[in-house]
Amino acid sequence: MSNTYVRKTDNPNMGWSDERRAKYSAQCKEAHANGTRYKKSKKAVGLAISNGKKEAIKRKNRSEGQKRRHREASVKSIKEILATPPPKVDDQANIKELRKEVPVNEPRPPRSPFTIVGCTRDELENAVVDLFDLIEDQFGVRPNYNDFLNDAVEEKLERCKEALCR
Repeated sequence: MSNTYVRKTDNPNMGWSDERRAKYSAQCKEAHANGTRYKKSKKAVGLAISNGKKEAIKRKNRSEGQKRRHREASVKSIKEILATPPPKVDDQANIKELRKEVPVNEPRPPRSPFTIVGCTRDELENAVVDLFDLIEDQFGVRPNYNDFLNDAVEEKLERCKEALCR
């Protein structure tokens, strides 16, 4: 405190006298020792909780909105793809264009054996047979290959229908 300051009154609410400063410092030290130094009032705590909830709801709504817009955009693109009619191959003009794209006289490269993710057709057939053997061992019934494929295709179609209906 500077030496030029002269206190004009004894009222403790009028300014920061040495006594008042010492009293406040003692209060702060005591509050710090008690662990209540930075404690907020009930009103401030309530406002902080309320504002935190509001911010969390804003983030949640923004996230859900982004997910919804993404879902709607993907469904919209699928609907557009399904709504476009397939090209008419029976038109003579289209047939001529297709013939221009793939010349008949040009030699084609030899086809490689059927592969899925690094598996040959024989390996894939063996894997399916092994799967059917396992199902037969566990459940006592051997699935039919055609029924197995039909069920898989129908399941995929149901998933597509559900996606389009949303």
